[in-house]
Amino acid sequence: MVLRQLKPYTVLITATGETPITLVLHPTLLGVGIALLLGVPAAWITALTWHNRQLAHHNDTLTETATEILTELEVIGSEIEVLKNRAGLPEEDAWDAVTPAAQATPQGGVAPVAPAATLLESAKQKMPGLEATLSTTVKPALEAQLASEAQQKAAFPRGKPLAGALQISSEFGLRLNPFGQRSYEMHDGIDFAGPLGKPVLATAEGVVVKADYDSGYGNHVRIDHGYNYETLYAHLARLDVKLGDRVRRGAVVGYLGNTGRSSGPHLHYSIYRNGQAVNPRYYLKLEDTE
Repeated sequence: MVLRQLKPYTVLITATGETPITLVLHPTLLGVGIALLLGVPAAWITALTWHNRQLAHHNDTLTETATEILTELEVIGSEIEVLKNRAGLPEEDAWDAVTPAAQATPQGGVAPVAPAATLLESAKQKMPGLEATLSTTVKPALEAQLASEAQQKAAFPRGKPLAGALQISSEFGLRLNPFGQRSYEMHDGIDFAGPLGKPVLATAEGVVVKADYDSGYGNHVRIDHGYNYETLYAHLARLDVKLGDRVRRGAVVGYLGNTGRSSGPHLHYSIYRNGQAVNPRYYLKLEDTE
């Protein structure tokens, strides 16, 4: 089928006494013009719709990111409260964000979703407060608490007063008089038998408050460990520390002997808490301890 070529149309516009205006209309060009007039607005509307969709997606992504940031700040705030607790600091209501605990309580009402800009601004305002609390309050208090705990741990008399296996020759508490008399006495420590001259060791860090001789304990050393703990090492052959010395756990304080009220070579070892003798078994974790 042969397409017929459309012929142009001539339109005359006249007025009385005026030169006529001639318009030549080409159907093909007219169709293109109409298509353009109709197509441009449609393309503009399509582009605008796509742009709006992109903006909406971007806003959704930004809101999601801002929500994640606020959630992380809530977690950090909770962790800071845990650290404050660990450091012995009082609890404060410094964190005013919505927490999981608050979300679990009954709530209601109609409210629009918070925009991303509001969420990010809230996060921006909270960050300095969290940083300040962490750096100026929590960190120093926590360091001091950990240092105190380390000192207390070092002062706890959990070490062994003699190296190697311990041979108990007399338990803590009620016992028969070791010198053959038919009577009982309260023994305020544990006696460990051993060879003369074996090194006797401090069981915790502390300060020597006594390094002397008397007729009962013979050559003996008493150490103040702080935190209401003291230890006693008695019947030593000789001393290796003097009054005022600071010793660490495992330091040699003297040598096993048979001085004072003693029936043979041994170490008398006592632990005092708040001035009262306590059973060293509970601190040495000896076998068969209940």
